[in-house]
Amino acid sequence: MNQQPVNMDHADFQDVLHLGPECRERFLITEEVPELLDHGLHMGGISWLKGSYRVGRKDPDIHTLLFTLGGRGRVHVPGRSYDITPGSVTRLPARRPFLFELGGEDWRMAWLLLRDSEAWSALKTQDADVFQHEQVWALSPLMDALYHQIRTPRRRRLVALLNEVLMELLLKDSGYSRLEMSVRQLFAQLEDQLHHHWTQLSLAEAVHCSVPHLNRVCRKLYGQGPMSRLADLRLQRARELLINSNWQVSQIAHRVGYSDAFNFSHWFRGRTGMAPSRYRSEHRQPPPLKV
Repeated sequence: MNQQPVNMDHADFQDVLHLGPECRERFLITEEVPELLDHGLHMGGISWLKGSYRVGRKDPDIHTLLFTLGGRGRVHVPGRSYDITPGSVTRLPARRPFLFELGGEDWRMAWLLLRDSEAWSALKTQDADVFQHEQVWALSPLMDALYHQIRTPRRRRLVALLNEVLMELLLKDSGYSRLEMSVRQLFAQLEDQLHHHWTQLSLAEAVHCSVPHLNRVCRKLYGQGPMSRLADLRLQRARELLINSNWQVSQIAHRVGYSDAFNFSHWFRGRTGMAPSRYRSEHRQPPPLKV
């Protein structure tokens, strides 16, 4: 993709949001499409930009992806400026400043904002870039269909398909196979589903592979099997809840997948060397003194 040196550095970027009266947008938000959260997606939309448009972020805490369908745009990043043409993906990892402007008379695009989470952590190692990809032409109709099917049972299937196409698109330069990306997303999603009765088989079915294949991928990604990885996530969440909440031990047990407090306490003592109540009393910070 055409790129040119520019003189803007980090200090030159500011938070800017200016859309002229001729610009139109449709939004996909988690309040209306909660399934977006299951895949680490923060927000999405389709934009028709014309006239006056200028959007910039100095220190974004999310990953930004644009899929250009028509017209022309331009993005500035530190030291570079890219022309954005139809059929292209604009990839902007979190914590990297950018500035968008119209590059012609109009600009038609779809866009997604991805949470800076484990599910999309591969983006952290990648640079800002603009590149051509054939899946651009699939993403926009999917997002448009999702917008019009928000209140139907088809919404969940459309979000899953959108995520599948997105993962294929982002395999470029990620260093991960499709299955590895799926496994990373699965374990990121498990942090909100630790109360489920997960087995190796149900985990493998969630990413459409065999149990032995899932074991091999998990050991490559995390240095441990899937159930050990799940146990570590449960322990991490249990510790957080013991320290930062007033929940009873039985409530915490249920939240991390144990049906009764006794089994949870036995497991927790085996992992940490102390009972949950003792762990809570020794690690909780005392409240600040009132003055």
